[in-house]
Amino acid sequence: MDLSQLEAFLAVSEILNFTRAAEYLHISQSAVTARIKALEQTTGKALFIRDKRNVSLTPAGLAFLPYAQRMLRLFEESKITLAEEMENYIVLSGPGSVWHYRYLEHILSFRQAHPRVAVKFLSYIDSSYMIRDLLLDGVVQIAIKHEPPDHPKITGVPLFEDEMLLVSAHPKETVIDRTDFFHPDYCHLAWDYPFPEWFSSIVGAGYVPPLQTDHSTIMLSILLRGFNFGFLPRYIAQPYLDRQELFELRCAFRPPAMKAYALYLTENRGQVHVQLGLQMLGIQPLLVE
Repeated sequence: MDLSQLEAFLAVSEILNFTRAAEYLHISQSAVTARIKALEQTTGKALFIRDKRNVSLTPAGLAFLPYAQRMLRLFEESKITLAEEMENYIVLSGPGSVWHYRYLEHILSFRQAHPRVAVKFLSYIDSSYMIRDLLLDGVVQIAIKHEPPDHPKITGVPLFEDEMLLVSAHPKETVIDRTDFFHPDYCHLAWDYPFPEWFSSIVGAGYVPPLQTDHSTIMLSILLRGFNFGFLPRYIAQPYLDRQELFELRCAFRPPAMKAYALYLTENRGQVHVQLGLQMLGIQPLLVE
């Protein structure tokens, strides 16, 4: 198995057409076919179902896909890590709102203080499983999550605790209760643990928000336009509360506290890039036994 075979497999998996995959890779269709055949011989499994009109992944191909993506991603990251012009290379992942509203100044200050340390921060990861796999693979050195670590090889360091506030561009004297969440003016922010479970316990199963987004900056823009009310983390809302561009509403139900953790691979705690990443987030250097 080599990189060219993985590249051909991933191209065909995405495009589902051998001819167009060959055009994308700037090679002949016969070369793509040969690479896929060699990969199938190596794995001992047929990876694609092919007929005159359609191409689709076999169950084995579907199972192999995430591994192929991880192997290619590891290789690409290794090339950057080995770049001679940088002393160290740090990759962090976490919610975009955390980078934008809480740690952006930390990152910029860190870069000024450490000009030969390259920093890459990812603002969107598909799932908790992806976050865990990126840490275990060594692609990401530090991941920020609102849940404590759930893997024996991963350590979590508490970062901060915050609360969800119900806010609006217009002050209200009345207390917001359950029925208000069904009002057309309510906008729902799909947030991290433990907020979804708490909110579901209030509105019940099968609830469909009148308006919903999973992007905190879009949510903030909607609220500032004055048409809706909804929840925001305090660290996002506070500057606008201070300027009275937003107002905190009284809610009949108190949302649970949100905790954020910096996760890293335990066996790497003594490595420079982990120590630097934690330092960037304001965590004191770890004592290594």
